[in-house]
Amino acid sequence: MKVTHIIKNNKKLSKECSGVESFLLSNKKGDYLWMNSDPESRYEGWFCYLEKLSNIYRIIENISIEGGVGVDEIINYTDRVERRRGDLLETFRLSHDASVFDYQLNKKRKINVFFDVRESYSSGESLDYEVESKKDIILVSFNKKIFLAIKSEKGSVFKEKINRHYQYDQDRNSFPFNREVSYGLSLYGKRFTFSVAESKKRALEKAKKRVFSRTPLEGRKQIDETLAREALSSLLISTKKRKGLFAGLPWFFQFWPRDEAISLKALSFLKKEEAKEIFLRLLKTSFSKGPGGVVNVDAPGWLLKRAECFLPLLSPAEKKVVKRRGKLLIKKASERMINGFFVNNANETWMDSLERSGARIEMQAMILNSYRLLADLSETKKEKDFYIKKEEAMRERVRDVFFENDHLYDGYYPKTGFKDFTVRPNIFIAFYIYPELLSKEEWTACFQKALDCLWLPWGGLSTIDKNNLNFQWKHTGEDSKSYHQGDSWFFLNNLVAIALYKTDKERFKSYIEKIKEASKEELMWMGAVGSHGEVSSAEKLESRGCLNQAWSNAMYIELLTIDN
Repeated sequence: MKVTHIIKNNKKLSKECSGVESFLLSNKKGDYLWMNSDPESRYEGWFCYLEKLSNIYRIIENISIEGGVGVDEIINYTDRVERRRGDLLETFRLSHDASVFDYQLNKKRKINVFFDVRESYSSGESLDYEVESKKDIILVSFNKKIFLAIKSEKGSVFKEKINRHYQYDQDRNSFPFNREVSYGLSLYGKRFTFSVAESKKRALEKAKKRVFSRTPLEGRKQIDETLAREALSSLLISTKKRKGLFAGLPWFFQFWPRDEAISLKALSFLKKEEAKEIFLRLLKTSFSKGPGGVVNVDAPGWLLKRAECFLPLLSPAEKKVVKRRGKLLIKKASERMINGFFVNNANETWMDSLERSGARIEMQAMILNSYRLLADLSETKKEKDFYIKKEEAMRERVRDVFFENDHLYDGYYPKTGFKDFTVRPNIFIAFYIYPELLSKEEWTACFQKALDCLWLPWGGLSTIDKNNLNFQWKHTGEDSKSYHQGDSWFFLNNLVAIALYKTDKERFKSYIEKIKEASKEELMWMGAVGSHGEVSSAEKLESRGCLNQAWSNAMYIELLTIDN
């Protein structure tokens, strides 16, 4: 299949791709449209966030064209997508701020619409529905609580159940793989507008207006940077009740403190005021449990690292808030200190599929960076000296225990004195957060040793030493066995390239370029085209996991703008 990207300043790039048939659109309300040539996942279709029901619902499972041939080309304009099927052209577009989906053809055709109305994560039965016609509008009522209005030239009603097998879900061990959906409507025409609301009146109004106002971001010199910026921006949600950055789509439609904090620097390049607003909100909330009651123990540390991006934009009062929250972090951290080291519990770091308790290297870097920040924010010499001494004393302790023979350990257990010798890529996060821990020469030696164990020839890093008994070559999907024991994370690969560049860009040039090439390939030509995904298997470059991951896009943007 041919994939073409066209950005706002009319730059265009095309490539023949094998196995790529997927695209993803979203809007600031939290709706998304994920389509393949044929349905492959129960997370595909048109999903809408319904305010009163406080959840995302799948509405349309699929649209098929009677007599239509296979897809020859996907054309991505970032604010809309076109698909070419022989001489037939489909155009897909979402309203920027309402649950409205516009589907157009260049010729009149008969299309079939399949329904599967349910909460996104639910595997229960679809909501039942009733259909009524109002002139050129068809109104579908799902259990009299969700209403779908469709503007179309002609339409016929069906209520036929069909069984759908989802191969993508089976491949990623995401049960259930089979689902009963409804062949609901047969429509005829060139343009079809679908509007969803929690009242008949609003659904009908939106279907009639057909307003699509989103303007793409300005095109950058590099198309891949533009695509990453658009993909990150597309996860920014702004409604009366919700403002924040989704962790990813199609299934991470929540605001996760860690993911938002990591992504804030890149987001500030695109939407400075929105990024600042999220930063200030996280100052109040990142110390709490995240979605599902899980503690993101590193979220406050990431957030205080991001303070350096926002301090010039903050008022004196807002800077005092940063200082108070920094002090709160140190206070909370002191409750977890053992023999001068910060100790986290199992499953609390970003490697949350692993037990990985104890004193972890990136967490020590976060505490050290917080001391440095508080010293910078201090108003008196006495206060400044207090935090500088704290920082210096802890830095020496961490160096003495974690750094040995050009190796920086991943973990340490203060109660027993046991060191975790497992080679993982978290030392690169430690550098990104607090490069003052070691000299450039020491970091260079540590990085080389880590690369010898973790480097994947296609241009990424494994999440564990390739010689470790737990290492997995292939992505295992919802069975998290490979998640942090083999899988290569694009956000981390991009961060690693930044760390290598800042340490010794000439020595590590080949690694940096390989990472850039791999990330660009996945972003532009794999997965959902134009979106940077979550992970790849270790054995070869591929797009696996979440299709559009906020921190992957964000770190790629940082990598491409490192000299700016």
